[in-house]
Amino acid sequence: MSGASPAWIGVDVSDGHVHLWVHDPRGDVLAQADGPVADLPAEAGFVAALTDLLSPYLSDHQRLPVIVAGLPALPAHSLRPVPALPVDGVLGLDADDPRLDLRAVPGLKQATPPQMMQGPETAIAGYLQALPEFDGVICTLDAQSTWSHISAREVVSFQTFMTPAMALQLGGAAPLSLAVAGGTLIEETFDTAVNDIMARPQSFGTALAETSAQAALEGASPDAGWSRLMGALIGLELAGSRPYWLGREVVILSDSPLSALYTRALKAQGVLAQDVSRREQLRAGLQVCAEASVN
Repeated sequence: MSGASPAWIGVDVSDGHVHLWVHDPRGDVLAQADGPVADLPAEAGFVAALTDLLSPYLSDHQRLPVIVAGLPALPAHSLRPVPALPVDGVLGLDADDPRLDLRAVPGLKQATPPQMMQGPETAIAGYLQALPEFDGVICTLDAQSTWSHISAREVVSFQTFMTPAMALQLGGAAPLSLAVAGGTLIEETFDTAVNDIMARPQSFGTALAETSAQAALEGASPDAGWSRLMGALIGLELAGSRPYWLGREVVILSDSPLSALYTRALKAQGVLAQDVSRREQLRAGLQVCAEASVN
């Protein structure tokens, strides 16, 4: 880090990890850091783990504002109901360390069907900061995928899928683990799986069984199994999220390798989705919060 003093720190919590940016008063990044923060359901446990990661940037002579996006320990009543601006203020948190002025970005909630997001709203705010007139759908992709209908600078409604987490769980357990241990895309196999499941979503379960059996009986490669698994999972998600992406402009906010698979699957449905870095947009969203709350 350069000799400049930090003015505030932005934190992104996603998929069991945190990424932080240390900013100077102009909003330029002085330093960045990553660290794991997994299995910490309590707010106090998260604050303790976060403080360890922040310690190189804290000073006894300054109470530093720290703005956290995606904090899963926030109480449900702190989430804001849609339709709503993606971000609108921050929530102060208790921290025993006098060096910390800890604040969280409240997520969003939806009553019917019941949904909640904690983190995607900040990335959406960053994207809309540069393109405030955007009217369409933003799919944020990390440990989950969240499809948000955006209109008049608000999140109108949203739908979340567990597809990325399901891919990890299904691919890491018997009987599929050996059959899908690849990771190189076989395009034709993936495309066929997407189309088959979109046409017949009810065949998803048997498609997984067939993938395992095909590897055992026919010696199908793990790459073929992985391509079929991902095609089936993403095809199932696209079938369920059709009301969001059909006939609308779609942006995917992601830094995951899976984003290319979503883009490919959508293209086959006639949707040319734009792929944008989630992390960059999330930092921009934290900047929006900082400008509104950091003196």
